[in-house]
Amino acid sequence: ITEMKTIKTAILIGLFVGCISSHVIELDQSFLEHRNDGMWLVEFYAPWCGHCKKLEPIYRQVADTLKSHPVKVAKIDCTRFSSIASVFDVSGFPTIKFINGETVYTHRGERSEEDIVEFVKKASGPPVRSMASIGKFNEGKLEHKDGVFFLYIGDGNLEIDLYKKYSSVAEKMAAQAYFYAGSEKTIPKDVTPTKFPTVLVIKDRSWFEYSASDASLASLEQWINGERFTSFPKASGGNINDMAETGKSLVMIVVNPEDREKADLTHRIKDVGQTMASKYREIYHRDFQFLWMTDVETVNSITMAFLATPVILVLNTQTHYYYFPDFEVKDITIETMSDFLNRVRDGNIQPMGGTGFLQRLKRIFYDLFTTVISIWQSSRWLFLLMFGLPTAVVSIVCYSICCMEGADDVPEEDSDLEEEGEEETGQEIENLESSKPFHEKAD
Repeated sequence: ITEMKTIKTAILIGLFVGCISSHVIELDQSFLEHRNDGMWLVEFYAPWCGHCKKLEPIYRQVADTLKSHPVKVAKIDCTRFSSIASVFDVSGFPTIKFINGETVYTHRGERSEEDIVEFVKKASGPPVRSMASIGKFNEGKLEHKDGVFFLYIGDGNLEIDLYKKYSSVAEKMAAQAYFYAGSEKTIPKDVTPTKFPTVLVIKDRSWFEYSASDASLASLEQWINGERFTSFPKASGGNINDMAETGKSLVMIVVNPEDREKADLTHRIKDVGQTMASKYREIYHRDFQFLWMTDVETVNSITMAFLATPVILVLNTQTHYYYFPDFEVKDITIETMSDFLNRVRDGNIQPMGGTGFLQRLKRIFYDLFTTVISIWQSSRWLFLLMFGLPTAVVSIVCYSICCMEGADDVPEEDSDLEEEGEEETGQEIENLESSKPFHEKAD
């Protein structure tokens, strides 16, 4: 008994310490009254959601990492407080949002600790940060050496039309990229813009200048949106949708680094992709966003098929058409890839997919099949509970109905037989009576 009490006490202490150390606040309906009390990072979840359960330990790590940050890390059960989910336009689980009063940003990247923390850093800072010297410029390059940042170069006059547009875009996209502002003294000598004021993007160990002739707000936003990824980033299913918002077609190269037999082919395919994205930037950058990934399930979902790596796929994010190259992946070269992309851009290759009726119908069956498979793989008992039990109940009901119908039919036939039997028996009795001797009748 003493040992059992000790074990229970230890479990309770462990749970209590875990709740304290996680730094995740459980919200309720009163959150609407407190949303203006500082900055919030909120996970909207459902207890039955498998992706939410997978995110749970990662989200606790995020809370632990941000424990010294002013943002409050919290979560809310949308099955209990559905009205909160409606207020913040939550349509799927899990959804992570940064909330600062009336300013709300939705996390669209990968659900990793690094990506979520980076999302908070972008969203919680000022939309446009100051960059006052070459030293700060070099610090920014080191800090974002694997990423992207934008830089407005002007004379400090905040009333200039280009800065107003730049600031407006930065406020809208603050959670998706870093935005800075500085003067001519901010940039080193090897960065030579063609005009001032101007907007630069620093990425891929180089810089590129915004050069639209009209310099409208829409064109600046489109340019920034199309430049906020590196030339050939590693992607995952989590940030594909974010890349799709660039409006470009996605050139997706899917490989399996753990497949040693195809290691040389994997390396060669990635080299071709990197070359096409960087050295041929002037030709393809406007229309295509190159990327590579190891998540074959994403392209399986796009094509509604089960593909084997390596895979090369071009996805038109506007029409949802996708294209496979007409050459063997093992035969990939700069020339074959260039010819393939040119024909995709010119519409000289047969598309697949789309949003037609047959594709939507196929999507329903594919999603149903993959859902069943994922449930089976995650939990045999849950699969039996969700599918085996209802099947057994339906079978029993059907069997009972069949038996009842049979039972209703038999009495009618039996009653007819009984009536016929009674008539025959009565006739036999009469015959027997008539066949008795006279003296027996007299008796």
